[in-house]
This record gives sequence, structure tokens and C-alpha cells, in this order.
Amino acid sequence: MRNFNLKKISTSIIVIGLIFLTLAFTSCNQGNPTPVEARAVFELNRVYVDGQQVDIPETEYIGSRLTFIGEERGGNVIIKVGDVNIQASINPSREHPSYEDGYWHHHLYAGITEPNSPRINFLEELPHLGIDDNNSNDNTQSAYQRGNLHYIVTTGEFRLRFTIGGVTHDLIFVQN
Repeated sequence: MRNFNLKKISTSIIVIGLIFLTLAFTSCNQGNPTPVEARAVFELNRVYVDGQQVDIPETEYIGSRLTFIGEERGGNVIIKVGDVNIQASINPSREHPSYEDGYWHHHLYAGITEPNSPRINFLEELPHLGIDDNNSNDNTQSAYQRGNLHYIVTTGEFRLRFTIGGVTHDLIFVQN
């Protein structure tokens, strides 16, 4: 009988201790988010409007950058265009035909990176730029993004492209 009570008390102490440790760990992490490290940062290097290079200070793109966080497949990118930050989940595949073609297409998801998941929309995220509306209403397709992010395989640069007033704007980013 005495061994039974000791086992019961010991088990109770262990359970209470585990509960206490769990609560202490949880309360220590509240309000103190775990810092996230960037996998890669790409700074705006050049801007082309209708194929012609323009001076960055003459555009609304000053300070633009791409910050990649997490894994290449299933990670995230923070796209900073001027003063606006846009978060997108990414799931690029080197098996995608665009990689072999040299302009590796990155799908930009508003949440999870599963096929047929909603995409971000540059028209909505950057209304001050006046990005053209292509009337795409299927938020699971690249056209809905009203802009594209490509990795240029031969140069190691990223190109963010969208159309304003029927004119193509290419923002070229190089790794910092």
C-alpha cells in the first residue's frame, strides 16, 4: 500500500512538473517572437520602363527589395516596392519549364502554397502605381497576380514585372 502511494505521489509530481514547465515555456515566449533570418536579400539595382533603363530616383521604386525567408520551396518572400511590403508564400520548382527557359517563374501565394490556392494581387496591394487590370478574376492563377516574379537563371537576378498604362515595368534585383 505504501509503494502504491509513493508511485501515485511521484507520478503526480512529475505530471505537475511537466505542466509547470509547459506553462513557463509558453509564457516566456509570449510577446517575444522568435526572430527569423533571411535566406537571401535582393536589392533593387535597375528599372526598365518599356525596355529603356530609367533612373531609380525618378521612380516610385526607391528602396525596393526582395527578402526571402525559409526554404526555397514553401518559404516566403517579402516584396518591398517603395514603402509598401507585400508578403507572399512561394513554392517554385526547378522542374518547372520556365527554369530551363531561363526565366524561372515564382508563384506568389496569399497563404498556403498548394495548387489552386489564392494568389496575391499587385493591383490591390499597390493601388498608387496604377497597375493595369487584366480583368482576371480567378485568384488561383498567375494572371490574377497582375505581375510576375522571375529568377533570371543566367545572371542570378530577380525580375519583378508588371504593366502600367500598357507599358512594361521591370524591376531588377541583385543579391545583397
